[in-house]
Amino acid sequence: MNKLEKISAVKQQLMINWECSEDIFSSTENIILKSDKKFFEMLTFGNNAVIRANEKIYEWCKDKLQNEEFKNMMDGDILFQIEKKLREFEYALAGENVRYLYLNPNTEIVKPEGFLYKWFEKEDMPKLYENKGFDNALNYKRDMLAYGAYKNDELVALAGADDYMDSMWQIGIDVLPSYRKSGLATYLVKALAEEIENRGKITYYTTWSGNIPSTKVALNTGFYPIWVSYHAEKA
Repeated sequence: MNKLEKISAVKQQLMINWECSEDIFSSTENIILKSDKKFFEMLTFGNNAVIRANEKIYEWCKDKLQNEEFKNMMDGDILFQIEKKLREFEYALAGENVRYLYLNPNTEIVKPEGFLYKWFEKEDMPKLYENKGFDNALNYKRDMLAYGAYKNDELVALAGADDYMDSMWQIGIDVLPSYRKSGLATYLVKALAEEIENRGKITYYTTWSGNIPSTKVALNTGFYPIWVSYHAEKA
């Protein structure tokens, strides 16, 4: 798939997840939906803001957010207003999610030497879960594939992928502190992304703007930012 085909596929998957019958993510106007699936969630692909909100805050969202410029809705003052409203119902924003798609497979990554590398399939996950310190790479529920690096029989770095968005697999990465800046993160993420694509899935990577090391890993391995989202969780 090329860039436009991948973005289109992402929007199609989101339409399924959001249970909407039309491509609301390509509109130039903000769209606010009433939802009983999520208390609050908003995202943008850079054209508009799309929001789904529980009926308890739906009218408030329509009144406050319908005509706001989408770029401003994910900035300080409006985020504060949203947070304040959510707190009335014992919810809070879970934080920013910047989503990246794997769009440049031609980036070259050097494989660090001196490590033993191992693949893990879905059926191998229970054994892999015995390792601690890899909560960014694993979610312990829907992990499908992982690629790890060992040093002296110790797992020191791991890239994992889950299928929370069905045909789209999300990559996460963890490297133990003493092995960071060794090139392991970029190598493992790149190798895992290639394997996911070879299996006919779309791979994406999630971080947030303040996590500069993670952002560098994404960019250095051929991922590019495509959409940004926020959602609410129980406070």
